[in-house]
Amino acid sequence: MILILCPNLCLDRVVVVRDFAAGRIHRADTGSVLASGKGLNVARVARVLGAPVTVIGVIGTDENGRAILRGARTHGISMRAVPVRGPSRVCTLIIDPGKTETVINEAGPARGAGVEGKLLSVLRSSLRRARVLVLAGSLPALLPEDFYARAIRFARAAGVRTVLDAAGAPLRRGLVARPDFVKVNRAEIADAVGGGLDSDDALFTAAQSLQTQTGGQVLVTLGDAGAALITADGRWLLRPPTVARVNAIGAGDSLTAGLVVGLLRGQSVLDAARAGVAAAACDVTTLLPGTIDAAQTRALSSQVAVTAAGRVR
Repeated sequence: MILILCPNLCLDRVVVVRDFAAGRIHRADTGSVLASGKGLNVARVARVLGAPVTVIGVIGTDENGRAILRGARTHGISMRAVPVRGPSRVCTLIIDPGKTETVINEAGPARGAGVEGKLLSVLRSSLRRARVLVLAGSLPALLPEDFYARAIRFARAAGVRTVLDAAGAPLRRGLVARPDFVKVNRAEIADAVGGGLDSDDALFTAAQSLQTQTGGQVLVTLGDAGAALITADGRWLLRPPTVARVNAIGAGDSLTAGLVVGLLRGQSVLDAARAGVAAAACDVTTLLPGTIDAAQTRALSSQVAVTAAGRVR
């Protein structure tokens, strides 16, 4: 079972607005809501790929919180939610199909007595059935910045592998706990190492420093260019096939899901990363974040070009 710790769950409001521009009045083509947060995006894709998933997170006690629970159940996702009195987080996604997306993320709950202890208690009991723990997304203000680090240490004590997919302070503090796999984008790794990355060499050097620090593997997402994989055995560039872009939000979460499912099925790290890049490419062709077609993802996997030391595998 894949266990996903996503404290800052939310309800996404997805609005399609063609030719969107700030400062104008628009009419939306469509609007929809989606139970979300990075962890739920990862979970939906993992379920489509056939893996059992449980998500742990925080929700409010309002109707939006209940909608998050219903949305998870609809996709066959087991939820272990810790309720916090008050409204649930709502994020607004403005999609201009094929063009740049606009995202407005609310911060999440700032107060809640004993939430950290409750989450860790749920985590401990859930780890007994887990093979891998994914730590995904931002932390609400009611949790300390080292929360993911504590969770990683619990998982290690239970013999469960960990994948850290976070940003900012939760990422930096989490690295100290030495997760088995780190998934970041270019901006997140630049922040983690404290400097700009203006070349591929600088990117690989930064990723190598994270790999050395954690002793695990590092996957850096590069948008349309694919991803860079760094392990103790080498480093590779994985370039996705060209697809018709509709919406890129959530593609990184689909990559995480494809990677983790591949690892659980015994694939090599490189082949699992290839499967992740294929899932991300499939996600880009859909409107809603964390949405893929399993058959299309399998077909795209064989089209991911993997380059190591100047050669294409």
